[in-house]
Order: sequence, then C-alpha cells, then structure tokens
Amino acid sequence: MASVTKKIKFVRDTLRIRPKGWQSLLWNSSMAQLGKVGPLMSPVHVSIEPTNACNARCPVCETGKGDMRRSSGFIDHKLFSDFLDQIHKSTSVLFFYFMGEPFMHPEIYRMIKIARSKNIYVETCTNGDFVDPEGVIYSDINKISFQIGGLDQETHSRYRIRSNLNKVLTNLEQLIRKRNQTPGSSVEIDVGFIVMRHNEHQVEEFLSWAKGAGVDTANIIDPCARNMLEARAYLTENEKYWFYDREAFENGVLRPKIVPKNNCVWVWNSTQINWDGSVVPCCRDPNGKYIFGNVFEEPLTKIFNGEKSRAFRKQIISNQQNIDICQLCSGYGLPNLNPIRENDFHIRHHSINTGSISVKNV
Repeated sequence: MASVTKKIKFVRDTLRIRPKGWQSLLWNSSMAQLGKVGPLMSPVHVSIEPTNACNARCPVCETGKGDMRRSSGFIDHKLFSDFLDQIHKSTSVLFFYFMGEPFMHPEIYRMIKIARSKNIYVETCTNGDFVDPEGVIYSDINKISFQIGGLDQETHSRYRIRSNLNKVLTNLEQLIRKRNQTPGSSVEIDVGFIVMRHNEHQVEEFLSWAKGAGVDTANIIDPCARNMLEARAYLTENEKYWFYDREAFENGVLRPKIVPKNNCVWVWNSTQINWDGSVVPCCRDPNGKYIFGNVFEEPLTKIFNGEKSRAFRKQIISNQQNIDICQLCSGYGLPNLNPIRENDFHIRHHSINTGSISVKNV
C-alpha cells in the first residue's frame, strides 16, 4: 500500500509542477511499470562524458587503475553543440561527467554555458585539481560537486592518488568566495567525502569543516568496490556506510543489500553517452560493453528505441540477474526533474542505509 501511495503522490506532484520533460518521465516510467520496452519518449536525464582521461589514479576506478578497455579521448565541442540542438527540448537534466576528470577538457566551461543557454539543468562531479573558479561562474553551471578522499594529503591520496589536496581546497575556497561575490550566481557547491576504512574517523571533522567552509552541501559518499579484493581493502568498519550485504560479504560474495528484481526504471528515463558519442545503458558500463548506437551518427530517439536498447530492457524485465553490469547496483530510482538548491547548509548521505550521522557542533 505504501508503494502505491508513493506512486500516486509522484504522479500528482509531477502533474502539479510540470517540470521540463514531465510528459516523458510519466510515459516512460509507466512503460517500465507495465514491463514494456517501448516505444519510449526521449530520455529526460542524459549523462555525457566530457573525457575519460584523468590525472588521478583512484584504485577502484577503471580509468584510475588502468582497466579502461576503450580508447581515451575528449568529446568534440562542435559535435556536442550539435547534439544539444537535437535534445534540448526534451532533456531536463544533463550530468556532464563519467569516467574521467571533466575539467581537463579545454572547452568544458564553454560547453556547459551552451547547455545552460538551452535551459538544461547541468551538474558535474570533479576531483577539483583543474577547476578554474572564474570559468565555473562564467559557465553558469547549476551544481558542481568536489569529491575528496581525506582532510590531509596523506589520507586524501590513499585513494585520490596523484591529487593535490591543497590545490583542490584552494580551488574550492576561491569558487565559494567568487560565487558569493557574484550577484545572481546560482551555482550550488557540494563537497563530497568518499568514506573508506582509512578515513572514516574523519567524517565528523569533515562535516564541521564543510559547514565552516561555506559549501551548500556536505555529501557522505559510501565506499564502492568492484570485487572482493577491493571490498576488503576499502570498506569501512562502521556498517553505516555500507550498501553491501554484510552476511554475503562474510561468505566471500559482494552484492548490494537491495538487489533489483527485473526492474530498473532509471534505464527507461536516462541514458549514458561516452566522449565518442557511443550510447550505453548507464554508468555501470564504464568499458562500453553494451553499445546501443552513436549519437554523432544517428538521432538519440532512434537509438533509445532501437533494437539493441529494447533487447537490453527486455532482459532487465525478464532476466536481470544475468546482466553482469547490474550485479553490484541497487538501482537509481527516478531522475529528479525539479532540483532545488537549499537555503541553508545541509548534509546528505549516499546510502540505502538511512541511519543518521552523528555530528557535534554542526
């Protein structure tokens, strides 16, 4: 009953607010609930990879650990702009990030500016080493998330290998100051703390520091692992930060606490586009195993409703347990088409475990 009530509220609120892309969201979500693979309207949420190159060598990331099985490169500015002309009327949110450091792209601020000029909400994620505060303000991006690995260089670089924490924090502080000094700037500034075994003792200190720094959001990011070896090395002692099943882990199996059962409404409403234009289902396919087509060669709507896309969605609703890229995923729910910047500092915890985080003096 609770689930039905929640769905009714979702439909009612969507019809009341009618954010950009609401028709697609309702239609595609309904098709997912009915187990229909198509026809679908255009995805309302599009993730685009500016580059899969990165300065850092994070040991759980395919790029960082040298496990990327597709070529490295940077999205072409002109092709990106032309693609936006194709999708801007239906795309509500653009997540401009994937398997690299987006601010290594020489045209990053200009490309964000173009997307914003087309009334697309744009957000990105960064390790912070290459961020130019003036460029961020110029771009008019809606949200930028800095993600650090510790509050001192030694702890930070245990995971953010080759990243300079002092440089990252200087860029962050300058951006906060410049945003506050720029009338009309709506840039939301988020700082994430990637919690792992070697830094979990710093969580409370991080939250106090983040509030004092003047960011909008302090984000506690649970550790991610691709296999048991990584899990044993990086998962925290405190299970508050786990979205993995502890009992399965003790038996040598890595799986999430919540395992989707032939259901993934996200893939009905979103798509992932790599720097070369290739389309894959989502961020769980970093190596491009399931390529549905290329947006630089044919329209996204055609690809989204194409034979390969439909076949993948059909496998989700019939035999998701045998899709390898789904094995460590708990699902992503629905895209938020009405992101609202909070007026006051707030804390988020990226976990299906909603246990509170105790913070003194915050």
